Amino acid sequence: MAYDPSIFEQQRRGLELGFSQNAALNAYRRYIAENAGQRAITTGQESAFGFGGQGGASYLGQVPKLTASYGKRGLQGMGTKSGIYNKALGQYTSDRAKNLGYAQSDLANILRGYDLSQTQGLETYQEGLKNIEIDKARQIAADAQALLQLR
Repeated sequence: MAYDPSIFEQQRRGLELGFSQNAALNAYRRYIAENAGQRAITTGQESAFGFGGQGGASYLGQVPKLTASYGKRGLQGMGTKSGIYNKALGQYTSDRAKNLGYAQSDLANILRGYDLSQTQGLETYQEGLKNIEIDKARQIAADAQALLQLR
């Protein structure tokens, strides 16, 4: 069989097309995951004091609700320092920080997965290119040997 560079070029283009399609899909999925994860983090950050609401209806955030509930019972207010209130506020702050940390960590882990997928796709593509070059070199060597045997 004579060396035909078009065969190897066709293989290379097919490999490139597959890689670019997978890379584009991975980038889009990463973008969607990043937006969803960031939305959850933003909601968690804004929930403390509340910023508006759906349909124009405003709502109280979690801290004003907590403060009001202790104020109604006389455990918080002007001149009142309640250990129960301080403990509840401290617990709320601790839980909120922990939950936001978890959400940020989860988002970072998800995005690392997409980055890893992109890296693996690139490695597979580069390995495929190397294999095409090896096949091309083998074909050239086989054709050269066939020509030498004709002498």
